[in-house]
Amino acid sequence: MTVIAEPSARAATGLMFFLAGWCYAAWATRIPAIKDELDLSDGQLGLAILGLEAGAIVGLPSGGALVARAGSRLALRIGFVIFPVALVAVAFAPGIVALAGCLALMAAANSVVDVAVNAQGVELEHRCGRSILSGLHAGHPLGLVAGGLAGAAATAAELPVATHFAIAALIAGLASLVACHWLVADPGQRSQPVFARPSRRLLLLGLIAFCAFLLDGAAYNWTAVHLAGERGAPEWLAATAFTLFAITLAVGRLFGDRLVTRFGRVRVIQGCGVVAAAGSLLAILAPTTSATLIGWAVFGLGLAPLAPTVIGAARGVSRAAPGVAIAAVTMIGYLGSFTGPPVIGALAEVSSLSAALGLLVIISAVTVVLARPGLSQKGGQGTVR
Repeated sequence: MTVIAEPSARAATGLMFFLAGWCYAAWATRIPAIKDELDLSDGQLGLAILGLEAGAIVGLPSGGALVARAGSRLALRIGFVIFPVALVAVAFAPGIVALAGCLALMAAANSVVDVAVNAQGVELEHRCGRSILSGLHAGHPLGLVAGGLAGAAATAAELPVATHFAIAALIAGLASLVACHWLVADPGQRSQPVFARPSRRLLLLGLIAFCAFLLDGAAYNWTAVHLAGERGAPEWLAATAFTLFAITLAVGRLFGDRLVTRFGRVRVIQGCGVVAAAGSLLAILAPTTSATLIGWAVFGLGLAPLAPTVIGAARGVSRAAPGVAIAAVTMIGYLGSFTGPPVIGALAEVSSLSAALGLLVIISAVTVVLARPGLSQKGGQGTVR
């Protein structure tokens, strides 16, 4: 890759991460409105949201296969046609079954985008010869923040969900179309197996991803509830916990590549675990709202480089095609994001939410333990090779 092309490719890949967050935030901010429009109970909404989990699980291996055969650039083009269309379809779903189906399609497309954009980032990182994936990942929480603000504005303006989603989808579709022009060309190889049995090292890497995604999912789902329920914060202040976490996640990822270059992947993952454990412990034990917010901010900073550092190592610990290896690690990681929040909820039922969130301290410590066996010298230390 030429020096001139590198900044354009990096910007385009970062934009793809941003657009994925942007689209997802559009849906997340209008869940209450969709629930009211379809007159769904909490239980019915929960059943519909199962479509998200089912679609995500199906989409990950499909995305890996598509990247292996067609390349990440074409996979992103396909993903960003289906993702916005599915988002708009969600707004027009007439009932719970249709809603679950549309959410499954949206989540499957999101998974294809997830695998493809990470494969694009890993390929670009390989060509650049240095760590850049963490900085690219910063685009996703920034997209969540931007999409969240847009969703809040649409809600305040009483904009219909269908109109809001159509505008968000149009922006995402057009922006992705332009960005694809600048992505790295990485044609797939038809001789490559589209599925591969995970090696021991890939499984260990997947376990670290499981921890990273669990921590991430728990923070997105429980920080605001913890602030309101355990600290008595007003609703508007508790809602800022989500935004604060997303911002610290983005800021931390902007510095993640420098840390990987200087200290290597193993030490960065270990450092992430230590800082995340300290932040979550502070949030749990802090007696005031402000100190709790600081704790969650520290937790976000610690967690920030973890997932991109783990995903970036997938290429070096497996003989499978990069897209297949990334899909395997990401799929195991998604299991963490699916199981973590409900487990914390169940623990909170028999104790307290603060006590249940102690699980985050334990999981953070587990990442420290798994870092060295999960990444060898070849796949985990020093700069990208």
